Amino acid sequence: MPGPARFSRSLGCWLAAVLTVAGCRNSLEEVSDFETLDNGPAQTIDGADMEYSEDGVPTHRLRATHMERTAEEEAGWDVRGGFDLEVLDEAGGRGAILHAQEGRFEEASKHLIARGGVRLVGPLGDTLLTELLYWSADSDRVHTPARVEVRTPEGILRGTGLESDARFERYRILKPTGTFVIDTTRTTP
Repeated sequence: MPGPARFSRSLGCWLAAVLTVAGCRNSLEEVSDFETLDNGPAQTIDGADMEYSEDGVPTHRLRATHMERTAEEEAGWDVRGGFDLEVLDEAGGRGAILHAQEGRFEEASKHLIARGGVRLVGPLGDTLLTELLYWSADSDRVHTPARVEVRTPEGILRGTGLESDARFERYRILKPTGTFVIDTTRTTP
């Protein structure tokens, strides 16, 4: 049996440990405040070069200068400094390429907003120029309410608003403007 001095010292150490642990408690509010003190990105990538796939089949390639993933409940990626997004065809080859100065990809909805010097080039060379473009991964469509210019081998089309498939193979300018030349000499059988 330990002597009174040893028992007293053991009890003192035990009490000190209990008091120390009890004194180090933080409320959930305090912990939450500490976690959000920084308010910075949850993840940052410089010089990103990524490939996305579905069921092991590549669908998109992304090259971006700077990317930041937000720590919000509905997380998303903010891209700055320019990016190129290749939309691949079924064989994994390039179907179209989207370039913009900045963008935001919402993970939950799988929607991309591209801004600034937006250029979408289709597999046949048709090129869309605009300042704002929305892309929906779920429907594989792009659209914009902004002014557009479409350069084709036959000429330049202009207007406001556009809807297209993601590969920019089939598109429609919602409010075309300018002069259009219609060949009336051709007949249809």
